[in-house]
Amino acid sequence: MASIVQRNKSFSVVYTIYDGEKKRQKWETYHSYEATLKRKEQLDLIQLHEKERAQYREGTLAQFLEEYVELYGRVHWACSTYTSNEGLIRNYIIPFMGSMRLTEFTPKVIAALYGKLRSDPKISPSVMTNIHKLLHSAFEQAVLWEYVPRNPFRKANVPKSFPSEIPMLTVDEIKTLIQNCENQMLSVAIHLAFASSLRKGEILALTWDDIDFQKGSVSVSKTLKRVRRDAVDVLNGKDILYQFPAVFDEGRTVTVLKRPKTKSSIRTVYLPEYVLYVLREWKQTLKLVKRNQPDLILRYSNGRPLSEEILPRLLEKQLLQLGLPVVSFHSLRHSSISYKLVLTGGNIKAVQGDSGHAQVKMVADVYSHIIDEDRCINAQRLEEAFYSSKTPDPVEDTEPETADTAVTESDESDAVKILELLKNPETAALLKQLAKAL
Repeated sequence: MASIVQRNKSFSVVYTIYDGEKKRQKWETYHSYEATLKRKEQLDLIQLHEKERAQYREGTLAQFLEEYVELYGRVHWACSTYTSNEGLIRNYIIPFMGSMRLTEFTPKVIAALYGKLRSDPKISPSVMTNIHKLLHSAFEQAVLWEYVPRNPFRKANVPKSFPSEIPMLTVDEIKTLIQNCENQMLSVAIHLAFASSLRKGEILALTWDDIDFQKGSVSVSKTLKRVRRDAVDVLNGKDILYQFPAVFDEGRTVTVLKRPKTKSSIRTVYLPEYVLYVLREWKQTLKLVKRNQPDLILRYSNGRPLSEEILPRLLEKQLLQLGLPVVSFHSLRHSSISYKLVLTGGNIKAVQGDSGHAQVKMVADVYSHIIDEDRCINAQRLEEAFYSSKTPDPVEDTEPETADTAVTESDESDAVKILELLKNPETAALLKQLAKAL
């Protein structure tokens, strides 16, 4: 730490610096005590920071992640992200590599670590991807805080996860479901998922204030989520718009209305007239809610929100009753986006406005099968416009006829007559003589 020494009418700040392996004292002289004291405070702060940097260079990943969550996670993460990332750190990262020092991580070492993680059957490719994203973000902060000179996770290779294709109902099956759904509340949810391309959490969070019957639109600005109570406390209710009273005081989770993760999720979606009619009919069946309680469109009779498992269960039951394939509730949104791409002729930007995807690329990647169908149609249109006159007729897979093998009906009749003549000995002898003469 620096010290102040008075010399006659001036003051000096004395501190130690290192020149290679040698250390020596340095004196800085000022004419006022206030200026000297200010410089001493600056030097103390710099030396404290240098001491912390040296400590974390030799510190472990577990120690660093604790600081990372404290200083970065609490500021930038929402409750659900905090819960999932804290679970990754506790269940995977700390047990497997938490004792390693920050300076020990190199691209080659990371490749070896990932190889061992992949051999664990409990760790799926998607979990591996999430672990990598978290460590990449953490080491970006380590670089900014000057704990390490570079981020070794930038060059690390992560196994790609290939999501399985989401089963979808056909057009006729969706029509059957819409026209024959017996549960009125489920019918409202199905219409909102299919006509509006909304996520399940967005549907459950809708209030009647979000519906504009005059403009025929629904405003999406929040989502319903069950989150851990300790995450809410740690983040001081960050991004939470309303917290529903817990049914059990000792419960570990609470249900909340929260802001969406991305800005693009806040959007306005226009509804078909029939869906507006369904909403009006449903609203008339509901009782008024208590004051200062969200007036949810889908709720229990006491005004509490539906749990996230209710809609999938009701949908499965209804599909089985109608003899339709069982699909997830999310597949209705997937079907909605797919069919909207077809109806708009592949207008990805317009469909993105309804779906709320953060990037156009996400729509193009996930729904590329629809674009592939359009590409096939493009090939057919090119064929009709430019190549139809030049395309040869299809040839049947038969042996080509030659002069020796080609036989007509007249040829067959002549051959029969000749054979009949050759049966007469006199005619046969005459033909032989004619042949010799020729």
